[in-house]
Amino acid sequence: MKQYIALIISLLIGIQASAQKYKDVYENIKKLSDNEAYQELYDFSQQHNNAHSASLYKMALILERRIEMYDPFLQERVVSQNLYNAELYFSLAKMNLNEKVARQDSRFFDDVVAANPKKDPNFSEISDAVDGHIKKIKAFKAIFNENRNNLYSAATKYNECIRIYNEINQKNSKLKDLYFLVDNNFEKQLNELKTNFDSTLYYLEKLKVSLKEHPMHKYTFEYNLNPILIYRMHGLTQANFLAPTIELWDFNLWIKTFNDVYTNEITYLYKNIDETDTQNRKYVDALGKKQIDNVPENYRVSPYLINKIFKYDYESLANSLLLYQEAQVRYMYQLASYRPDTNFVAFGVNYPANDHFTKALERRRATDSLLVLLNDNISAEGVKKYSDIFEKKYKGEKGLKEYTKNEQVFNNKTFDAAVNDFADRLLTMGSWQADNSQTLKYNGDVLYAQMTPSEKFHDKGYYVHCKQIVDKSTVLVGGTYVDKSGGQTAFVASVDTLRKINWLKTFKPGEGNRSCMLISVANNEIAAVVTSTTKAGAIRNFVILLDNAGTQKMTAETKSKALPRKLIADDISGKYIVVFSGTKRQQFANEDCEMHICCLDSKLKTEWDKQLKFSGYFCNILRTDNVYYVMGKFNKIHGLDNKDVDLGSGSGMFCYSIGSDGNWLKGENHELDKPIYPMWISKCDNTTFEVVSALDKAPESKPVNAAYMRFTFDGKETFNSIGK
Repeated sequence: MKQYIALIISLLIGIQASAQKYKDVYENIKKLSDNEAYQELYDFSQQHNNAHSASLYKMALILERRIEMYDPFLQERVVSQNLYNAELYFSLAKMNLNEKVARQDSRFFDDVVAANPKKDPNFSEISDAVDGHIKKIKAFKAIFNENRNNLYSAATKYNECIRIYNEINQKNSKLKDLYFLVDNNFEKQLNELKTNFDSTLYYLEKLKVSLKEHPMHKYTFEYNLNPILIYRMHGLTQANFLAPTIELWDFNLWIKTFNDVYTNEITYLYKNIDETDTQNRKYVDALGKKQIDNVPENYRVSPYLINKIFKYDYESLANSLLLYQEAQVRYMYQLASYRPDTNFVAFGVNYPANDHFTKALERRRATDSLLVLLNDNISAEGVKKYSDIFEKKYKGEKGLKEYTKNEQVFNNKTFDAAVNDFADRLLTMGSWQADNSQTLKYNGDVLYAQMTPSEKFHDKGYYVHCKQIVDKSTVLVGGTYVDKSGGQTAFVASVDTLRKINWLKTFKPGEGNRSCMLISVANNEIAAVVTSTTKAGAIRNFVILLDNAGTQKMTAETKSKALPRKLIADDISGKYIVVFSGTKRQQFANEDCEMHICCLDSKLKTEWDKQLKFSGYFCNILRTDNVYYVMGKFNKIHGLDNKDVDLGSGSGMFCYSIGSDGNWLKGENHELDKPIYPMWISKCDNTTFEVVSALDKAPESKPVNAAYMRFTFDGKETFNSIGK
């Protein structure tokens, strides 16, 4: 019995001691921040094995205040931990609370108010206060978890919307057209998209209602619905669900708009595609017969129709067909509409067909490209999109493939016929023109458009051999003036587009007959190459500079005794490149040549002079950057390696490059299975050039069997109409 009493006395002394110690702690933490106070209380509780009710209660109060400090959605782990700990410490405080503890520590239970203001709170009042805090914590915890789950559900459903929409977007941007291949699977995707978006809005509305009743950190979960206006850009980005205002893509509006378009606009496309296809085929048939009166000159398929198809059918087989047909109509119109040039000013070897053939080549390239695209675009899905057209008119996928194959053959034949016709015309470009459309009057004499110099002239007058366009209103011409006694004098004249001669400059006859063979303009100076031929047949060449009023400024004689074939004036460097080759005046006369390529500076001093020996004729010299490419026909040529290439009875084309410093760079010889005789060579761009060449035999008589070819300047053939 004495031992039991001693134990009770010991416990009472321990309780009084712990109370005395907590009193010191309690007084001390009044001076501390919540974080510092919490740590001191925590250390105290650990010393008493979480059995001191008042200190646990005080810790729980601090944790309760902390909960309101943290963002419930951005810092949910911290909030959850504080909720857990607050509930734990309030529960431990309740568990360790009894009448004796209440009497001993009642003054330490902050915020508990006694019914009798003259007394400290009793056990019942403290117990009720602790229960109230536990209830409040549990209620907040339930709302916190519910809001967090609603937010998670809203974000999850919205992300599912984005996933479904992205799947639709990717699938239909590469494999099939969204509007033309609507099937059960796609309708199921739309329903899933709508269901998930409706769920997103449902959970957001629940959040808004909850937060109006139980505010949390100023969150309201207001949102804006933004329309999806650009199919491949909008509707693919996620939303920030913790933003003051959540920006959402309005998938419901997009679904409604899609259904409206599908119902109202696709039927328009089907009807107009069918009608346009029928009209295009009629145009092609008419142009094949060179009937152009009922075909628009610059025909275009309705841009509205093309854009509508493109808008709803990204890789449309219908668009591929219509755009190919459009290009084919324009290409064939260009070929069928050729008329011989009747404008004296525009007539010239620089523009032998008044740009007709160049435009035809450009349109042919576009047509070929679009035909390849059409062929590559043919698929079972593409045919299915427009089955009323492709199944009924073109006999399906197989029939379309056959159609493109036949179109290639047809376009090739049409093109080859135009090339042959162009080659035939090249042979007559220099013929004498006596009709009024090809003549001008000057001081009682006539200017004839005879573009190739001749040893025999038909009448007294001026014979034009070369031309240079200065601007939109002025053209320079040069050639030979033949007097009544048959004497020949070179001349240069400025002619405007009204067929009026602004000025005409002649040069003294000297010891022989003279002709202005070449003319060019650079830096407001006119460079002319005048050739003098003696009775014995000796040739002398002079480069003459004139100002833009025709006044002669300086003259220099070159070393070459061959005829001048090409003059290039460089606006930047002020230099002149002149090519001399052969002595025959015919344009495609085969002969043994020592070609001279000369570079003259602005004072007409020769900077360099290079030679090239070959048997054939010169065609053209083209410039890309600081490299010159000399081209012509050969059957024998002395290469840069000092070795001869002899084709015997065959014929090919050479392309030799020379730098601006006069050093040879590279020599390319082009030989085909058939002998080729280049007649016209022109630069396409800085990497390629094109050639019209006679085949099998020299271009001496009509008709000519010709081919069109394209080469890169480094020697690679990129196109050849032979066998195409």
